[in-house]
Amino acid sequence: MRRDDRFRFSLQWRADTEEKSRVGSLLERMGNKKSDFIVMAVVDYLERHPEMEMPGSKIKITYQPLHTKEQLLAMVRDMVKTSMSEFMEGKAVVPTEDGQFSEIPPGPSERDIDAMVESLKLFDQS
Repeated sequence: MRRDDRFRFSLQWRADTEEKSRVGSLLERMGNKKSDFIVMAVVDYLERHPEMEMPGSKIKITYQPLHTKEQLLAMVRDMVKTSMSEFMEGKAVVPTEDGQFSEIPPGPSERDIDAMVESLKLFDQS
């Protein structure tokens, strides 16, 4: 938005890629110098891509997600295994009515974890 001799913008983005995290961290450290830095960065880009200033030009933005879907699923599997093993370690073994100790039930199998991860597809927004 332009007012008199000033431009005013508000920027925000999620830190869901390495690039976005790096830029966000840098800009947060810059304090009141962000505007000048952004102007210099865009001018540098325009000098390398003068076609961008042509009417009707479009920019294509591509980036890599911070984690692939496979990496996220592997992290979920690891967290489930860790949580379940910690939970099972904390289970108290109490005697049954006949004085015998019951066995600690086993944690989830790989098959159980696969089924749980497969059910997460219900929440997939991509």
